[in-house]
Amino acid sequence: MDAQSVLCEVMEKAVRYFRMMLKTQAGREATLYLKRRALSEETQSRFDIGYAQDNRQGLLKALTDQGVHEEQLIECGLCIAPDNGGMPYDRFRNRIMFPIRDTRGRAIAFGGRILTQDGGPKYLNSPETPIFFKAQDLYGLYEARKALRKIDELLVVEGYMDVVALAQNGIVNAVATLGTATGEAHFKKLYRYADRVVCCFDGDKAGRSAGWRALESAL
Repeated sequence: MDAQSVLCEVMEKAVRYFRMMLKTQAGREATLYLKRRALSEETQSRFDIGYAQDNRQGLLKALTDQGVHEEQLIECGLCIAPDNGGMPYDRFRNRIMFPIRDTRGRAIAFGGRILTQDGGPKYLNSPETPIFFKAQDLYGLYEARKALRKIDELLVVEGYMDVVALAQNGIVNAVATLGTATGEAHFKKLYRYADRVVCCFDGDKAGRSAGWRALESAL
């Protein structure tokens, strides 16, 4: 198994861990949030939505107990090594977790939505790693290809919650960029799978600006 495949397997173990945590008492608040957002268990399962508990070493301990090395957890962005040389700690804590997959279906990164107002940024994505490149990867593209035999059109929206909510309501051709503008590399990938791409962003100033930048990149 090559180095990239090893890291993807580590990420899959993290997917399974976060899925398990969502079903525990620790994940009750996350479960209630998903219910308030009207996301069915079927949708949660389809996108492998999980929960990262509010614990600095929850994932670290669970995966090292399974034989994963700390260095691998750091390399794939799941854990952070302190500058002072102390014990690594989990990057994602008290967040609803959305696995990001490549077009082959391999888990390569995560997006996490915070559950508390004072727990850091509302949305947090994995950093760039040997298997994840923000400027070209798209959330939901694998799931869209899996749901549709032929994709006539791809809809680019602002975030992973938009992708998931649309899919639950029968619009299964939506994708989202990951903490970055829709750039040239994204469009090259999008047009590889569909002849028509529609960008659907918020109608506020930031959304209109993002739409214009996306148009320039497409041209």
